[in-house]
Amino acid sequence: MNATAPVTIIGAGVVGMATALTLQREGRPVTIIDRLPPGEGCSFGNAGGIGVDHAFPVATPGMLKKVPRYLLDPLGPLALKPTYFPKLIPWLLRFLPTGSNTRIGSTIEALGAIQHIAYDHWLPLLKDARLEDQVSHGGCINPYESEANLEADLPIWQMLWERGYKSQRLNASELRQLEPGLPAKYTCAIFEPQFRHVADPFRIVTGLAETFQRNGGTILREVVSAIEMGPEGPRSLRTNRAVRPVQNLVVAAGAYSHRLAALMGSKVPLESGKGYHVTLPNSGVQLRHVVVAPEHQVAITPMSMGLRFAGTLEFAGVDSAPDWRRADSWLPTAQRK
Repeated sequence: MNATAPVTIIGAGVVGMATALTLQREGRPVTIIDRLPPGEGCSFGNAGGIGVDHAFPVATPGMLKKVPRYLLDPLGPLALKPTYFPKLIPWLLRFLPTGSNTRIGSTIEALGAIQHIAYDHWLPLLKDARLEDQVSHGGCINPYESEANLEADLPIWQMLWERGYKSQRLNASELRQLEPGLPAKYTCAIFEPQFRHVADPFRIVTGLAETFQRNGGTILREVVSAIEMGPEGPRSLRTNRAVRPVQNLVVAAGAYSHRLAALMGSKVPLESGKGYHVTLPNSGVQLRHVVVAPEHQVAITPMSMGLRFAGTLEFAGVDSAPDWRRADSWLPTAQRK
């Protein structure tokens, strides 16, 4: 890319906005295009973690054995729309092998290459936007209900330790001392001291957007429907408002990115997993840390607006309507966690 040429970014979520500010800091003119205002997609409702040491893969050895139990639990962490399953098969055939014993190490290394440096790259952006006070440095606790359950995951944690991750194993006494707000059923844990979280993910994205625009950046509320290609790459974007010329293009459109990539002739094996969350403004529970319960695939984060429970994964297609029963189920799920 030409070092000073303008850049167009499709996507005003946390990835698109962080990319825009980084390029802007390098002196590039940047334009962002999105159908939604900044942060109103997935960036609005996530668990808010900056997991420097949390390179725990989604696909792990033995995961497939757990899937039937997850699917049979109406309040469980995984849901699959039966009519969508045939369309999911090609992606599953690529996804599941990444959790095999022979490939799990390379998966961890790929995650770690991004996560180890995440906070160092976030810090200057947060400082520019005066958002440093929105970040908590308390760490993350991964609690288990039994030593046997922790031992089952221990090979993964061991692989992380071998690669320089700083997490620590806690016994029941150490866990109670570190996080007294956890239910007594949790008897052991892995603690990640370098894990950070934000007080409000939506505030982070809107704060970055305000800084980006204050520094001369442009945000367009438009829908991209076509991409015209030239001999050296994208030449223009057709939106619902105009045909906009581009010199350099970044696609950061989340679950829709594969469709935009397809318009440029590139097949990206991307599948959307719809997540749900609930935030309890008066939960009656005080947590000092982020809690990620591996047995239940749920993240619990203390935020400025309350205690947020996030997780669950629903495979139903990116265009499917939300199944609000999944969100409604979070209250009884939270009570039993």
